[in-house]
Amino acid sequence: MEEHTVSQVALDALRLRITKILPQQILSCVEELTDEQLWWRANETSNSVGNLLIHLSGSLRHFIVKTMGGSDYERNRPAEFAERRQLPKAEVVSMFAATIAEVTQVLEAFETKRLLEPTPEPAYNATMLNLLVNVAVHLATHAGQIVYVAKMLQEGAVDEVWMRAHRQP
Repeated sequence: MEEHTVSQVALDALRLRITKILPQQILSCVEELTDEQLWWRANETSNSVGNLLIHLSGSLRHFIVKTMGGSDYERNRPAEFAERRQLPKAEVVSMFAATIAEVTQVLEAFETKRLLEPTPEPAYNATMLNLLVNVAVHLATHAGQIVYVAKMLQEGAVDEVWMRAHRQP
């Protein structure tokens, strides 16, 4: 049985949001969009939902899979936003789902004793706990953007998406 320490409760809460609740909200919204809508942008300096999925995949792989899990991953952050080929929705969703699977594997194996370990980027994330909080906030910020775009492009399509994601096991 797991300990009921603040560290364990915090890790469990962050793990749930990063691997289940927020990805489910994102995927529920993306499911409602057409391939064309996935790449819609309000203006040239705005990100499309497709770019956000690519960006989130790169960010999660960099911070969780590489930094926390020790994987060898080289990120190309500018390319995440520069993609304009309008890849098929199935391809982008598959990439995001594969990323979430990798993140889940790392976080399920992550132990609370590592939460106060320093990261390789101490000016950005001093500890692994700080990194996890930043990842959760970053994911939530972009999830909110994706929900907003989906609601704007598909009226009524994602009602109660927040509640549904929290009810799932």
